[in-house]
Amino acid sequence: MKKTNFWRLLGFMGAILVLLTACGKQSSAAKSSSSSAPVKITYWHRMTGSYDKALNKLITKFNQSQKKYKVVATSQGSYNALQQKIMAAGKSKTLPTMAQSPYTNIGDYVKNKLLLPFDPEMLNGSDKLSSSQLKDIYPSFLAAGKYQGKYYGLPFSVSTSVLFYNKHLMSQYNISMPKTWADFSADQDKLKGTDINAVELDQSYDVPLEGMAYGAGSQLITPKLKANLNAPKTLAAVNQILDLRKSGALKTAGEDQYFSVPFANGKAVFGIGSSATVPVLLQQAPKNLEWDTAVIPEYEGKRSNPLNGNYNVLFKGASKAQQDGAWAFQKFLLKSENAAQWAEDSGYVPVTKSASNSAGFKNYLKTHEQYKAAVSAVPQSFASTVFAGYTDYRNDLMSAVDSTLTKNVSGETAFDQLQKETEKILKANQ
Repeated sequence: MKKTNFWRLLGFMGAILVLLTACGKQSSAAKSSSSSAPVKITYWHRMTGSYDKALNKLITKFNQSQKKYKVVATSQGSYNALQQKIMAAGKSKTLPTMAQSPYTNIGDYVKNKLLLPFDPEMLNGSDKLSSSQLKDIYPSFLAAGKYQGKYYGLPFSVSTSVLFYNKHLMSQYNISMPKTWADFSADQDKLKGTDINAVELDQSYDVPLEGMAYGAGSQLITPKLKANLNAPKTLAAVNQILDLRKSGALKTAGEDQYFSVPFANGKAVFGIGSSATVPVLLQQAPKNLEWDTAVIPEYEGKRSNPLNGNYNVLFKGASKAQQDGAWAFQKFLLKSENAAQWAEDSGYVPVTKSASNSAGFKNYLKTHEQYKAAVSAVPQSFASTVFAGYTDYRNDLMSAVDSTLTKNVSGETAFDQLQKETEKILKANQ
């Protein structure tokens, strides 16, 4: 009896050992399966419609090009909604791995301790950019994302400002291509008795003003954080715009928000706005509208072009694997063929010289000539100065502009007040 129990016990223990071994193998297999799953890179952006479709095409291409990372993107619908979501997520510690952001937001994000620089991966990592790859990125584009000596933002959807022109109206009223801003006044003389304006701007003139002031040697906010908002050269540019508006030569879009609406309806010979408007007009303007683009006119003998658009930023809280994945995705976007594809699909400017000079993009320009001026404007492009408090400054700038347009406040009064408010912001954030 004792022998029988012994062998039964031995058999029972053997069965347990087999079961434990099987469980161990299953546990190891589960761990192996888990470790082989791609690292998830959450990515927030503001692209909608055709832009969202074009971005998802690139993301799918990246995800299929390798098995280590998977980018999962979410559109927040607008810049304002995206920024609000980021600030809220920063407080609740639910930030994504990376996101799009206007480069001018970088100072505020760094102040709130939300960002990680790309420097470790981009400049020092095993997959860093070579010297030639760094030089391939347009210098002004690369400089825009650098803050306090580190690259907190890298270019992706960058646009320049261009002059849109209606070929039919120019021919009908014998109007030549304007060389200077003052030429718009003479153009309006030829349009007397019509409801057509020589030039239309977006709802605010802040972007054209920044370009004009910079070209005149009066950068609105200098890299040393000196405000020139009521400097004589800045006020001269403000008054040039307001005088043109008073004469009827220049109109701001008002409720339409963007110049493209009245321009597409034949209510303006010229329009000045972001090159990202090109695909919008190609899709929405009447098919019989004959139009093209050119570089914006000179002011004080120079053409200066403030950069617009958004950059990619990396957030604190990302694991080392996620940081590596975010860099892998950003480096993928910088590849010539991908940068060119994004430019073709979105209307933004290629962020690298090799993309602009690629055979594919050059062939694209042959059949889409409206994009040429955006690339031609790159040599005159410059970045706005990034600083903590920029969001407050921009809100005040927009209010100052609006007061001159809707309340008939003089340029001197509005920008004197803006100077005082901005100096307070700069002092509080130093």
